[in-house]
Amino acid sequence: MQVEAKFPTIENYLIKNVIYPEVAKEQLRQGTEIVRFIVTTQGEIANIEIINSVSREIDYEVISTLLTTNGMWKPGHNNEKPMSMEKEVSILFKIDEMGCDIDKLGIKYYSHGAQMLFTKNNPKKALKYFDKGITLLPKETNLLALRGLTRFELGDKEGALKDWTRINALGGLEGTDYIESYMGMKGYAEMKQVLGR
Repeated sequence: MQVEAKFPTIENYLIKNVIYPEVAKEQLRQGTEIVRFIVTTQGEIANIEIINSVSREIDYEVISTLLTTNGMWKPGHNNEKPMSMEKEVSILFKIDEMGCDIDKLGIKYYSHGAQMLFTKNNPKKALKYFDKGITLLPKETNLLALRGLTRFELGDKEGALKDWTRINALGGLEGTDYIESYMGMKGYAEMKQVLGR
């Protein structure tokens, strides 16, 4: 079962047609925008959901551009029968003039967040760093795990569950031994349950 677009790839289409909003550039907003949607049996886009937002302006631009693909999709098939299918795409927004390495910057935020959480015992500040890191590295499962635990610690159980569910959607947590270092944190048992450990 696979959904196809009638153009080379949706990622290439978005890269070619999305215009980096000036407001987002001025605010130095960069990172990986991830959007999930349904391709209907009629080849239309439905149920668009932003999974990782870089900024509201970028969300709007990506969704607007994505909607221009309505009718360009071949619906998914199961046993020769058309059916609606889910699709997820990502697009990197990077300000070249800044000359920074997105991966290194994301890891730096992860590191600062961990320091704020474990050394300085400041989960609110840690969460700000984790949010910045995930904007840049939205598929980094250890970062999602730690942000989820931090959210749980701050009383945002729904946000924590969302992060942990996303880890499962990405294929699970990398480095299974690493998870044990979170044992003393609130939410550890809940996270293990969601991750099926």
